[in-house]
Amino acid sequence: MSFFEEASETSRIGKSSLKNWVVNAFRERRALALTLNDTKTAVNKLHQMINVIVGIVIVVISLVILGIAKIKFFMLLGSQFLVVSFIFGNTAKTLFESIIFLFVIHPFDVGDRCEIDGVQLIVEEMNILTTLFLRAHDYQKVLYPNSVLATKSIGVGDSVEFHDCIQGSGRFEQADGGCMDEA
Repeated sequence: MSFFEEASETSRIGKSSLKNWVVNAFRERRALALTLNDTKTAVNKLHQMINVIVGIVIVVISLVILGIAKIKFFMLLGSQFLVVSFIFGNTAKTLFESIIFLFVIHPFDVGDRCEIDGVQLIVEEMNILTTLFLRAHDYQKVLYPNSVLATKSIGVGDSVEFHDCIQGSGRFEQADGGCMDEA
């Protein structure tokens, strides 16, 4: 496998091949840096949530060890937990689905091109609850919740064909020499 196509044919590296290689290397490095940054941010947020949960568990265990917590305390705590689960149950479900999607399924990284619902998108930023995309044809930002993305069919990489849009007016010639009117 050659880094430069021209080098295998002529034993020389052309200026355009070198330029293309440098541009591609820069793009891949930038995408990797953005992915690592977004992953670090998501892991830090997840770490904060786990710290809160562990803190609550430590407080409850210390109350039991010190003998302050009795049966009535746990009944009060259980009833409050039940109320909180009704209020925040759907949010907790969405958060759990988003974490599974982001860290376990992990279908794409920052900079990847993908197709969702027939729309060609470029991954701009990944967070725990949402993913920010750029539409490939007009670079408009589109925000998807990760819990919704987990239910959608996502085309990534070689399975997706991306076409460059060329805008213009007039007639286009076909390969056989005929003309095709612009639609």
